[in-house]
Amino acid sequence: MSETAKNPVSPEPTAAPPSDKASSNSASGEYRGVKNETLGAHLRFVWVTLLVACALLEYGFDKSIVGSFQAMVGFLKVFGYEDPRVPSGWNIEAVPQQIISSFMLLGAFLSCFAAGPLGSYVDRRRCIVLGTLLIVASVTIMILTTSLPLLYFSRLVMGFGNGLCMTFTMIYVAELSPAKLRGIAYGFMTTWITGGSAIGLLIANATAHMESKLCYQIPLYVLYAMPAVVCATIFFLPESPRWLLLNGREEEALKALTWIRNGAYDRLALQSEFEEMRLNALHDIESQSLWLALDLFRGTNLRRTIICVGIGCINPGIGAMFILAFGTYFFKMVGVADPFKWIVLTQWIGVIGLLMAYYTLDRWGRRTLLLTGSTLCGLSMLALGIIFNVDGLSQNTMSALIIFLVSWFQFWFNFSVVPTVYLTSGELPAQNLRAYTSGLSTGFGYVFGWLTTFTAPYFINPAELNWKGMYGYIWFGSTFLVVAFIYFMVPEVVGRSLEEIEEMFNNRVPTRAFKTYVPVSAEIAREEAKKDLYGEKGGAMHVEGDKAV
Repeated sequence: MSETAKNPVSPEPTAAPPSDKASSNSASGEYRGVKNETLGAHLRFVWVTLLVACALLEYGFDKSIVGSFQAMVGFLKVFGYEDPRVPSGWNIEAVPQQIISSFMLLGAFLSCFAAGPLGSYVDRRRCIVLGTLLIVASVTIMILTTSLPLLYFSRLVMGFGNGLCMTFTMIYVAELSPAKLRGIAYGFMTTWITGGSAIGLLIANATAHMESKLCYQIPLYVLYAMPAVVCATIFFLPESPRWLLLNGREEEALKALTWIRNGAYDRLALQSEFEEMRLNALHDIESQSLWLALDLFRGTNLRRTIICVGIGCINPGIGAMFILAFGTYFFKMVGVADPFKWIVLTQWIGVIGLLMAYYTLDRWGRRTLLLTGSTLCGLSMLALGIIFNVDGLSQNTMSALIIFLVSWFQFWFNFSVVPTVYLTSGELPAQNLRAYTSGLSTGFGYVFGWLTTFTAPYFINPAELNWKGMYGYIWFGSTFLVVAFIYFMVPEVVGRSLEEIEEMFNNRVPTRAFKTYVPVSAEIAREEAKKDLYGEKGGAMHVEGDKAV
């Protein structure tokens, strides 16, 4: 490595005062560097996260408004048929209903398989921009077309774009994040998804009364906003230093890391973090095979692949896609008055849950949140099935119970499942396989989400099985399998750097031992950093005040 790459910062250690007790060993006096890991010290990282993550608003917004379209008379007049069996007098056939909802997920699934090869050659920022441009193309087709085949095609393109945005935004933020702020960063990102759904439902509720094409075109016009913001700002942000290291661009990687930390770490702490990234990237490059995708299923990577794929299936496995894609339609079919209003309320309860999750993501741990949220969501699905087998309930009582159970589901789903699923599947993969593994994880989640959206109309459409709330029994059963998987397979990695996580998998640490494992990679990197900064005697440094001598 060149001298510029080794030491691009000033010779004096300038950062936050050494208030982090973990930064030094008081018994030996050994100087370990100073890290300020409060949000206030990482404002650049916070702003980068908020800006790039707004690309995820499209996914949440789209899911909510497209499900709402299927309950809008103006949309049904174009793509549906008259049906006296439903309150509005208009319905949509099950097959178009399936394709409209499921093709977005199919497109996202296909994009996830492209994510690995694409992410190996194209940087994270350009992959996100490509996704937003595909979303713009899809929205334009949806606004203009009155043809079902073109509508289907636009949903496929929308899915491909959303899949790229979802995968690479999650990877980009994970690779920039300080270890102790990764949880709250993912909380910020998933707020865009849930917030997008809530905003989409508000707009759909405002236009639902229109009986012209404007009822669905107006919400679609709003989708142009976020791609414009992303494309206008993203190239002012730094590239992922970990991606740059994997591509041999060490000087640029250290420059990007220095910019994003912005004085939050002193010189030794910054150089130690960089060395840990560099050594891990070299290890991954040396150990990878010619066919990189096959490494997903070799050695210790196979365990990571299985865990990440399983985590990606948690959201559809507990019935979330049923609520998200068909909530408004379901409310309407079971006789809930003002379904748009009530589904908006439940969605905003989910937003409250997500905002409350900020405090718990880096405190409760990944396993606790996933186990708690999945269990409580499964119980709400069981209760939904039970109330439809109770005789004598009035429509008002039934509607109140349905609204309560869906609100309960939305709260716990967003409080403990949504951010933790994306967070865990983004931090467990090997660095050189992160795009491949994350894409595969997200892709399998989309496959099972697609199965939900493809089959749900048969269960809840009055013209088909008309199971109503008894559909919840299916999701209670699948939630049992989800909880068992989390308990036995998902390790606890809260507060760990991505390199420490990789070390634990490489050393085949058992699932229950991750929490207590003491890594050695950080210490090796710190010694290398001392040599880079202070010469071969750097390991003997001691602290006097806030300076290393």
